[in-house]
Amino acid sequence: MPPKTRRKLNPSSSKKSNVPNNQSQVQPSKFGIQHFFERHSQNALLASQKLNHLSSPPAPPSATPPTNPIPLSPSKSNAASNGAVSVSPNPNLHSHSSPATEAADEVSPLVSKSTSLKRFNFSPGMLIKQSQDDGGDEVTWKISPVNERLLAVSKHTPVLPDSSKHNSFLIHQCSQTKGINTAAKFDKWLSSPSPKGKADKKPLLQANRFGLKRLNPFQDKEVGDSIADENTCLSSRQTPFCTPPSLPYCPDKLANGVASHHLGLKQHKKALLELLDQVEDVISVEDFVSSESEPYSSKAQEGMSKEIPVTADSIGNDVSMGTTNKVSGTSSNGYFLVLEVSEKQTFPESGGSQWPYKVLRLVNEKSGEERAVYLWEEWSYSVIAPGDTVNVIGEFDEEGKCNVDHENNFLIVHPDILVSGTRVAGSFSCPRRTVLDERLRCNEHSTAALIGTLLHQIFQAGLVKESPTVHFLEEYARIVLQKNMESLYACGVNEHEIYKTLTEAIPKLVNWIGLFKDTQEPQVPTVDFGSDNGAKKVEVLEVIDIEELAWAPKYGLKGMIDVSVRVKVDSGGKEGHEKIMPLEFKTGKMANGQASAEHCAQVILYSLLMSERYLKHIDSGLLYYLQSDQTQGIIVRRSDLVGLIMRRNELAHDILKALTTQQLPPMLQIPSMCKGCRHLDVCTLYHKAFGGNTESSGLGDIFDSHVHHFSNAHGVFLRHWDQLIDLEAREMQLAKKEIWRSHNHKNENSTGCLSSLVLDELPQQESHKENRFIYHFVCRYSPTNNLSGSDRNSISAASSLTKDLDCSLKSGDYVILSTESGHQFVATGIIVELSPDRVSVSFSKGLRLPGGNLSSMREKLLQEVWRIDKDEIMTSFSVMRFNLIQMFLDNEQSSHLRKMIVDLAVNAPRFDSGCIFSQDPAISYIWSEKSLNDDQRRAILKILTAKDYALILGMPGTGKTSTMVHAVKALLMRGASILLTSYTNSAVDNLLIKLKSQGIDFVRIGRHESVHEEIKGHCFSGMNINSVEEIKLKFDQVKVVAVTCLGITSPLLSGKKFDVCIIDEAGQTTLPVSLGPLMFSSTFVLVGDHYQLPPLIQSTEAREKGMGISLFCRLSEAHSHAIAPLQSQYRMCQSIMELSNALIYGDRLRCGSPEIANAKLKFTKPISCSSWLKIVLNPSEPVIFVNTDMLPALEARDQKTVNNPMEAYIIAEITDGLVNNGIEGKDIGIITPYNSQASFIRHTCKASVETHTIDRYQGRDKDCILVSFVRSNVNPRSCSASLLADWHRINVALTRPKKKLIMVGSWRTLSKVPMLKLLIDKIDEQSGILSLSNDDFNHRTLALQRCSLIRVTKAQILEGEAQ
Repeated sequence: MPPKTRRKLNPSSSKKSNVPNNQSQVQPSKFGIQHFFERHSQNALLASQKLNHLSSPPAPPSATPPTNPIPLSPSKSNAASNGAVSVSPNPNLHSHSSPATEAADEVSPLVSKSTSLKRFNFSPGMLIKQSQDDGGDEVTWKISPVNERLLAVSKHTPVLPDSSKHNSFLIHQCSQTKGINTAAKFDKWLSSPSPKGKADKKPLLQANRFGLKRLNPFQDKEVGDSIADENTCLSSRQTPFCTPPSLPYCPDKLANGVASHHLGLKQHKKALLELLDQVEDVISVEDFVSSESEPYSSKAQEGMSKEIPVTADSIGNDVSMGTTNKVSGTSSNGYFLVLEVSEKQTFPESGGSQWPYKVLRLVNEKSGEERAVYLWEEWSYSVIAPGDTVNVIGEFDEEGKCNVDHENNFLIVHPDILVSGTRVAGSFSCPRRTVLDERLRCNEHSTAALIGTLLHQIFQAGLVKESPTVHFLEEYARIVLQKNMESLYACGVNEHEIYKTLTEAIPKLVNWIGLFKDTQEPQVPTVDFGSDNGAKKVEVLEVIDIEELAWAPKYGLKGMIDVSVRVKVDSGGKEGHEKIMPLEFKTGKMANGQASAEHCAQVILYSLLMSERYLKHIDSGLLYYLQSDQTQGIIVRRSDLVGLIMRRNELAHDILKALTTQQLPPMLQIPSMCKGCRHLDVCTLYHKAFGGNTESSGLGDIFDSHVHHFSNAHGVFLRHWDQLIDLEAREMQLAKKEIWRSHNHKNENSTGCLSSLVLDELPQQESHKENRFIYHFVCRYSPTNNLSGSDRNSISAASSLTKDLDCSLKSGDYVILSTESGHQFVATGIIVELSPDRVSVSFSKGLRLPGGNLSSMREKLLQEVWRIDKDEIMTSFSVMRFNLIQMFLDNEQSSHLRKMIVDLAVNAPRFDSGCIFSQDPAISYIWSEKSLNDDQRRAILKILTAKDYALILGMPGTGKTSTMVHAVKALLMRGASILLTSYTNSAVDNLLIKLKSQGIDFVRIGRHESVHEEIKGHCFSGMNINSVEEIKLKFDQVKVVAVTCLGITSPLLSGKKFDVCIIDEAGQTTLPVSLGPLMFSSTFVLVGDHYQLPPLIQSTEAREKGMGISLFCRLSEAHSHAIAPLQSQYRMCQSIMELSNALIYGDRLRCGSPEIANAKLKFTKPISCSSWLKIVLNPSEPVIFVNTDMLPALEARDQKTVNNPMEAYIIAEITDGLVNNGIEGKDIGIITPYNSQASFIRHTCKASVETHTIDRYQGRDKDCILVSFVRSNVNPRSCSASLLADWHRINVALTRPKKKLIMVGSWRTLSKVPMLKLLIDKIDEQSGILSLSNDDFNHRTLALQRCSLIRVTKAQILEGEAQ
């Protein structure tokens, strides 16, 4: 057992303190928060002198006087520079106002880097930062998002002498506005006033200024009518989207009637604004300009303006919101960071009504330029707070200001959150339901929804077919049913019944296609586009695309457009003109009221998406209702777009608020609507978990009946894990921002991206019967294209594509394909194959670039340069949340799991303690099976006698997979049904391959591309299944079903129950992921080893708070009697096994046989090499540590990456010695903790040897393993925070070799890590340490030889580029 020392915290860091820790103080980051405070202290005097010239506005007579920001005293400045001040960048993102919030003080996760947590360096509970490219020496919290952005900005604003500040930081045009292009023209159209005329300056919702609470904008007809009477709209038709979305859901107003939209605790916001005030000079580095009054926009100049102190941190001085430098009026699509939000009111000279407006002080995240945005009319109700990211679509004037109002420009809040058009359209009635839709992935399957999906596919097939007939579509309906057989099974319907329903609708589809697409001139149909535009003749000339994926990060929107068409529109006898527009297909009747508004909203948003995708002005769309056989034209009006974009902003705000504070929008409180909601169970549980009660729910007995079983302990558990999931989801979302922001280029250190790719060939035919299209991409300048076969092998390891292929991309990953030139998103797909020279991706349909025609598309695709990004999809987090909340439902299965997992202390697992009878065939089989050892027999008996659950501790090399195979056979003898799961596809398939060899039949559920070739025949996609009955029959015949933990949402598992669920790799699977499969069975078995790698958690804060503790670990520590350990290992020889035995397993591991214990590396040739290399390769020394302290072998750093070239050269030399003396490359493995080192070694080695990080080697083994520890310093400090201090990783590295373990590293540096010091001392006991000197190793000559290979490779690449 590893030493279980309790983790200790430095008392001074266990709570917030302003006392600097001088003993552990480190230099502040160059562009960190401390740096900004230091820079501020240098300019504080100058700034204060300039500020004296600014006048403060008079305080409103009816409002509380504003609280001025408190200046930073010298003492506080020093404390801040020492990292003792914790600042929250956005109160919306980090405040918890629910009653469930813990009152105890904790260390803030946003403390500065110099405030480190003191930990014991070796402890099973030790948690460290797990980035494999991080070379940091200290455990550091992630700097806040605001600080990261300020850091990025500061890179564009170097420190200059005071005399040069003003001249060097003039605001220039944005880099994205070079010249006038089609995109700029489209932006100008969106930003320009409506052709109907200028709207009235009054805010459209003046009636709501006094905080009237509205539940539903569509239901308040009387209020809406009165508003329409008081305000002038752009058209005669009242838009249903003009209501500021924040009003109905933010009933809390200030005394003066202006909504307070800030979420968090005001002291946090105050701290943020104080911080932003301090760093203002550093960001813009410009002098203050003396001003008597604020340079108001033309609207503000109509009357007096005075500031409303909406929060305690309102700005007390009327500081200029714009930049002091003159700029030319430019169009902007850049991302801005909100520094300050001021809420103000105008006072017309004639004594009219007061008009609220907002002023945003922004800084461009890319250039550092400062701007000001004025939000007027309905935009003034936008929910925006300091620290938010916004995208301004419009023009800034010469003073750097932009007005956003009913007629001009747009403001997109949180543009990185891409919200689907369907979500936006459906969120007006109940935002809480929409946010739950976004956060949870449910397993519900509706027959009506399925029929709609099938009719969509049939209609789309008819549109792309030249003159389709009823017979053609009826035959295609059979194909569609065949493709969707799994969904039919999930809905419990018969394909014949559904086919009858489909065929009844086909004549209408054929008639519509014939009328609109294949019509003759006299019979062109007319479509009503509303009272303002009347009826117009519409003819579909071309179907451009179907199910077109459209993403518009500029607007924070995404969507899947049913049909993109090119039409000819003729109105009023005028000559027709061609347009591109979306066609939305609805299978029901033409709707009225709210449903109609939602449908119109979808078409309007799809038109906006298509405008961005095609860079054309698209101002209309079509809606076709099948059941009523009616077609409606939709005109895109700016008034509608304003309301929809504001609703989108509000929804993005709600989604982010839920992600960061676990606070959902309030309940609707309408029992008649809520009782039929699909989220009623979940909605009520969340409400109670976060402090709600029956009265606040507004549902009375309905609420009580759904939450009566939910205890306070359950609430604590749910809140805790819900927060952990969100912390991890936020980390992944940050990684995804790089994809959305088109102005960012590929980071050289990125591990989830491949760039500069071209298509190798276009697919000649579809892949298997799932109708997938597989495209092959190769490196644009592949060095192997110009080499002979012998040369290709020698440098293939150095090709840029191969280098990138070791990144996080792997077969089965979801990826995003985009063009590298225009960074236009084209499609999403799945990687099906990775090789040294190409990557193959499967798509649901053929690739097509926006615009163009089919004849030229092939050439365009082959000429295009592509980029592939890993799609860090949030689906897995939706599944996690769904799994978690399912455990708290009021049903028998959920209750049983709660007792086992939540109520640990009072509910120990039960085992059958009765007499085991010999007539039990399963027991007889276990005792008679000669291939099993005693440990394995005891483990299987533990499984057979378990009433609740059993835990199998599979130590390295102990044959846990073989044990599971025999356990499955024993369970099948009892007639049990079994669900086999694991987190990875490879682990599931490895187990199934062994089951197949034993003649056990099974069904494999999963994506065809992700399944092992030997197993694909057991997938339904590889079977000849033609009916729902055949699926049922197959499930009746087969008792074993296998799926990944995240694949449990498959429709094939809908309603299924099993006797036993077995989860392999349970030690590497997070608790929320593990919960999903457990919902399908009454008894479960967890197989794993929590002494090896824990679940991979990207978020440091989530890991610190316990997300890395798997369910296997939780149950093992609570009830050790449920564990059956496997201790006889069949992998490592005696000397290698003793290392992990002494350090980790407490001498519990033992060799399974003498042959294993005495195994040695066998060379087929006499060892011929240098003397030091002979010592290293000596087979009689299974463990050797090569000490590099006498060599110039220091680590090299590049930003956050770290590598060690000298260690790479030594590893390469040893590898060559192994291969040259008869050891095959496939029997050698190279391991290192860092990605950058793995890449360096891969480029340095001549031999083809598997080189990966420790994490990638989990579950693998080789005859000989070489380990490069990388870290080496002249004056080494403690490496307690590095990857080397993680004893889980060290354990994995030590247990991969069978016969030979060669380690290369610095004894001086590694000895600073207690775990590694114990390791080196143990090796020293075996006399296995070899110290190299310059006499032994001529590093200069070797380095030149190794680098020549890389130079040749680069030359080939340049030659290819020149050609």
